[in-house]
Amino acid sequence: MPSRWFQLPNLVSLFRVVLIPFLGYFLAQGDSRSTLICAGLYVLAGISDGLDGYLARKMGQVSQFGIALDPIADKVLAGALVILLIFYRDFPVWLAAAILGRDLLILIAGLLLLKGKKVVVPSNITGKYAFGVMAFLLGSYIIRFEFGIVLTTWVAVILLILSTIVYARVFVLVRKGRPAPVSADKPVYKFLRVGGSVLLLVLFFYKLTTSLL
Repeated sequence: MPSRWFQLPNLVSLFRVVLIPFLGYFLAQGDSRSTLICAGLYVLAGISDGLDGYLARKMGQVSQFGIALDPIADKVLAGALVILLIFYRDFPVWLAAAILGRDLLILIAGLLLLKGKKVVVPSNITGKYAFGVMAFLLGSYIIRFEFGIVLTTWVAVILLILSTIVYARVFVLVRKGRPAPVSADKPVYKFLRVGGSVLLLVLFFYKLTTSLL
């Protein structure tokens, strides 16, 4: 087990957790320069989220441990950031409770399946959509991007609800001894997801460059 922690893809996943105190420090400062640094660290965390999976496949180090570690690192980072944003960016407490409650339920369900069925359930497509929109929402709060906050808040809520329902269905199926459904992106959905992600990134960096630089 210890050797798995030191595999490069898993270290990249853990890197997101290491960033948490630095994000907190720069959020607390409140000035434009610190906000810019915090946004840069946040973008770096986002890059690492895609990099760990790529490295695992490229280096032949895909494992159940890594599959479990990746979303856990994401949830730890997101949960810590949500709490920090409550204090430093007036993030809504009700939305924070919904995000943290959902992630806690998914974590508990995942541990139950791992302990009872020895199964690690990877993220589903709806969960990935929810995480992507939530990532943009959190980034919008970091840089105080009001349009981005209004644009994505209720979309994030809807996707959180839908992804929770999907996870609950998978949990019931696996507990009954049936295989977990395989999540697959249809080409049209993948196109919309990539296009939407690019549009959100453009909006994010436009706000970042016009307001902070």
